[in-house]
Amino acid sequence: MHHILDPHLLQPIEPYWCTVTVAATSCLLANTASTASIVKGPQATEWLERIGLPARLIDANRNTILTSQWPVGIAPPTESTPEEN
Repeated sequence: MHHILDPHLLQPIEPYWCTVTVAATSCLLANTASTASIVKGPQATEWLERIGLPARLIDANRNTILTSQWPVGIAPPTESTPEEN
């Protein structure tokens, strides 16, 4: 169960994205866009492209999707295992 509510149903959203990272001109805009993307589900990438915000999204199957504005050449973070910490 998710802590973010669908504004139409007033129920927790069905998880589609595990994580959404958005770069914006302010932390408020980035947080608002990332939360809205979680609510929008699979339509989020098209929406982020349309409004021109760089984003990195990871879906429930751990697939990574980058918007076209996301900087090229930035390596995604790697997951560490308990043995590496």
